[in-house]
Amino acid sequence: MLAALSTIAPLAKILFSTVDKAIPDKDLAEKLKAQLNTELLKSSTEQIKAAASIVEAEAKSGWFSASWRPLLMYVLIFILVWNYIIGPVIKMMLGTVITFELPGDVWTLLQIGLGGYVVGRSGESIARTLANKQPTGEK
Repeated sequence: MLAALSTIAPLAKILFSTVDKAIPDKDLAEKLKAQLNTELLKSSTEQIKAAASIVEAEAKSGWFSASWRPLLMYVLIFILVWNYIIGPVIKMMLGTVITFELPGDVWTLLQIGLGGYVVGRSGESIARTLANKQPTGEK
């Protein structure tokens, strides 16, 4: 989802720049850019809704299926706390400690997991707001 959102901004910039160069009539160019912007936003909203429906289906499929991502993040956070907070304290007191080695890919997974959670929650909020928003002029 983040990749889709980060792709839209440069695409919109290129499209708008092309419209400005290709269409000499400024009013027509602005109208076309507004239509392009609307279509890009619709596309983003549809992607967010599709992602939200996947998460919803996963949540309805049972406790384990709904909880595996948070459980994985809790385990990784526990390992980080153990290795960098609890472990050093035990080492100071007892002179020895058991640590859990984390491969580099796990750090990437943790970053993606936390980033995906933050962006996902923001996307859900945006999709909900856009879905509930009434067009102007209607009551």
